[in-house]
Amino acid sequence: MMATKPAMNMPELRVFGKPLVIGFIVAEVWRAGFYLGASFAQVLADVAPWVQAAGILSIALICITYAFKRGAHAAAARIGRSFRLDLLIAIGVGIWINLLAAPWLAKPHHALKNADPFWAPAILLLLCIMLLSPLIRSYWPRPKKTIPQQYFIADEEIGDKSEDMLERTSQAKSFAEAVLESGAHPGLIFGVEGPWGVGKTSFINLAERYWSKAEDRVIVCRFEPLRYASEPDLADRLIRDLSGSIQRKVFAPEFRPTASRYSRLIKGKADVSFLGFKLSLEPSPETVDELLEDINEVLKRIGRRVIIVIDDLDRLDAKTTNNVLFATRQTFKLSQATYVLCYDTEILAGSQDEGSRARAFLEKFVTVKLSLFVDSSNIRDFLRRDWQQVENHLGSIPSDTMVKLGAVLNELADMLHGELAASYLPLVGDMRKVKRFVNAMLLMQIEKSPLGRTDFNKRDLINLILLHLHYPGLFRRIYAEETQGRNGIFSVRHEQGEYFENHEEFSEFIKNQNEISRFLLDQLFNVNTLKLGTTSSVDEAVWASRACFNQRWGRSQKKDGNLEGYLKLIIHFVTPEPQETFVLYQEAVESVRQGKSIDSVLASPDFRLEQGEHAHDQFWRVLVNQSHSFTYDIGEDAIDTLIEYLPRYSSIDSYDRGLRQRSIYSLLRLLDRAGWGRKLGSRPANTAENIVEIARWVFGEGSFNNKSLIQRLASADRGVLGWNDLMLFRLQCSADRGGQLHNLQSALIIHVDENAKTDGLVSDLALMGMRRLSQEVFALFKQNYIDPELNFFSEADEVREDEFLGENQSLANQQASSINDKFEEKDISRVQRLCSARNGIKIFVIYQLSNALRPHGSGVGCGYYDECGAADSGGIAKLMNRYVFGVCFNPNIHKDNIFHFLDYCLSNMSNSFFSNGEDEGYIAIKAGLAGGLDHKEMGFYWHQHKELIRQRVLQTEERRVVTYNYIASYSEDLEGVFDVLDELAADATASGAQSD
Repeated sequence: MMATKPAMNMPELRVFGKPLVIGFIVAEVWRAGFYLGASFAQVLADVAPWVQAAGILSIALICITYAFKRGAHAAAARIGRSFRLDLLIAIGVGIWINLLAAPWLAKPHHALKNADPFWAPAILLLLCIMLLSPLIRSYWPRPKKTIPQQYFIADEEIGDKSEDMLERTSQAKSFAEAVLESGAHPGLIFGVEGPWGVGKTSFINLAERYWSKAEDRVIVCRFEPLRYASEPDLADRLIRDLSGSIQRKVFAPEFRPTASRYSRLIKGKADVSFLGFKLSLEPSPETVDELLEDINEVLKRIGRRVIIVIDDLDRLDAKTTNNVLFATRQTFKLSQATYVLCYDTEILAGSQDEGSRARAFLEKFVTVKLSLFVDSSNIRDFLRRDWQQVENHLGSIPSDTMVKLGAVLNELADMLHGELAASYLPLVGDMRKVKRFVNAMLLMQIEKSPLGRTDFNKRDLINLILLHLHYPGLFRRIYAEETQGRNGIFSVRHEQGEYFENHEEFSEFIKNQNEISRFLLDQLFNVNTLKLGTTSSVDEAVWASRACFNQRWGRSQKKDGNLEGYLKLIIHFVTPEPQETFVLYQEAVESVRQGKSIDSVLASPDFRLEQGEHAHDQFWRVLVNQSHSFTYDIGEDAIDTLIEYLPRYSSIDSYDRGLRQRSIYSLLRLLDRAGWGRKLGSRPANTAENIVEIARWVFGEGSFNNKSLIQRLASADRGVLGWNDLMLFRLQCSADRGGQLHNLQSALIIHVDENAKTDGLVSDLALMGMRRLSQEVFALFKQNYIDPELNFFSEADEVREDEFLGENQSLANQQASSINDKFEEKDISRVQRLCSARNGIKIFVIYQLSNALRPHGSGVGCGYYDECGAADSGGIAKLMNRYVFGVCFNPNIHKDNIFHFLDYCLSNMSNSFFSNGEDEGYIAIKAGLAGGLDHKEMGFYWHQHKELIRQRVLQTEERRVVTYNYIASYSEDLEGVFDVLDELAADATASGAQSD
């Protein structure tokens, strides 16, 4: 015989008991207040009525404000929407019972009537203090929250479609609509399946955005079992979270006691000890189904469906996973509930015992399964362009670091687009792994290291970083074997002949690795995969850059082998930027957003250049990284101010990169991100019509008349240093150098041909985009130096020291000593850095103007082009050679010009490691001595003036040439230079005779 259900269950008694007690207490409080107030009213008889009214209104205002701040209005709205008149009647009954019980409370009531009348203001004052205290604290001005300096991309799930870089919004919308339209069916469970890092939580967040629009129909409960994995009863915790979610949305007082009864039933018998006696408490004789029916009735009465999302199911151990699934199974009688499980099937099925049972549970429970995948094209887009959209998360990451990181990330994108993409997807196939990779690059602090002057192979660097991230034990094995001068089983060798070969243990070692780690090792060290071939077929660039080489070839001066250099780069280059002053720069940028000029910010006491350049450096880094959201006016102000401040910054610093050079990178990024959009004022879409303004600004055309960046960077008052700024600016515009300057590089192409394509072969894009810019730059140089026959080298020698130092007094005040004394010190001195910077400007400017090579990753030189037209037959290079040898080096114009020639030759020596493998330091070789100039013209020049030059050198006191990499002297190095010049002269005269 079936058990009959009682007329009223225990939860209903508890539900009605609470308002009954509330009514009784409210009536009693009102009675006590009335008695005390009546006594105090006699004291207030002589007080003016307006004062009494003001006091009453003030107290009422305090009570109303407090109630509003505590959300009483929202709670009242939920209670009102519930239409629970029965509970309102219960409150009235409580008031009635208070009236009936009044005779029983006659004594305390009599005491209140005869109490001191000042009890009323005392109690009222205490009440006001209690209410005012939290109100005052909430409105009291708080110290501004310190803005954290964030160096890395956080691995956070997205919450809005504006952050969706994987194009999941439409899929999430369809899924959310399917869940909403599915109706309420017992045991209906949706599964969102995918591997870790695929974005399951982000997908649910997007779906929840659509569910929130239907809040009158559904309530979403997010249950995270990972937070409660240590608790013994997950079913009880699930019911608690469900109860809390419902209580926050609707007024359902009977739900909590009903849920509590279910929780007690799940727990079963409880033992209680009291005064030494052990009592056993049994639950009520109700069944689980009966209690679930009660809970379901509550859900039906409030007219809402409940969507219960259980996330991170695959992060639990197998036993806990089964417990969660069992708890879900227990509530299948809730017809108003729909479940969404998020998990990775392969992770859950990883174990042979509990894991397989969990998989069986899933196959039985999940009614509808949606699998999430990451399209590799989305990852490629993120690596190439889209990661700039999250630059607001990168805080003070320097702009030049962005450029260098962009080159590495572009290489990774190419790897994901190539034939080996499928092998790399397990390593960087989701956003979590990509963010870890980006953070690893940021952790290396590239701009603080000399990485920019090294020749690391980007693909090898990527493979080693991936190995370090995913297989740290294997990476430690490589580090142990290939550092401290050791050569282990990983680096290649060629002792047995001219062919490169791996160590005999390497093949056996990789056989014991899994498929992914074996793939990385092959890409790094396997001679067959690398296709190294013979030693003679490997050029100098490969010898110097590839990670597979770790031997010191011959008598090279290199301290570490290539592989050891990579390993030390990844492990030891950790240079965090100061955190204590970040808030200063963030507030400065915010003031710029609010309309304050940048010049007034930099003129404030906190940014005085007399104190050093660090404050300016940090300010520009923060500003540039947030410039994507600037209006055009702010962007224009930033570009103009930065150009004006360039001469005030130092051109020499650690690693030969002063703030002046680094600011050129900032200028480029400002142009790319905020240097267009004049018509609309704010940032429009980066269409061809809009971004072409960048090119007009560069050339000073249209609305930018008389504001040409070319003219401003190399204005007459800036001299040689201005030309160094301009040539560095021009070089970084070359598309083949990588970086994240897509708008700028596209604008230079579109400006010449509005129908031209802005994507395709990088070298072709570089040639097209740099032609007009190179021709304009050379035309200005020709006007200033070639036509008036001014010697650029002589002008560079006359630049004052303070022009190199700018207003960096902290550097200028360092004690200066004679250059010869400083040569003997190991540390780079101020004087030595000054000499190398002066010499570097000569070489760099002339090289960029005369270089006639096609773009190959280092930028295309001006010399590749003609003065005008698109024939590209090297006309500029010919004019530059004629100018350099006919004016700058010509002893007939000035006898000391020969020293410009000799200094130039000593500045273009090459490391002997790349020429003959002997430990001779830097020596002169035919391939490099001319630099960007023509070898034949140099040979003719030497043939004509060598006797005069040799004679003058014998009469010259000791002279030194300081470069970034070495110091050369006339007494020790010129003989080697003369030998090479003799060879060049012989070649030139021979070719001249043949042509005759």
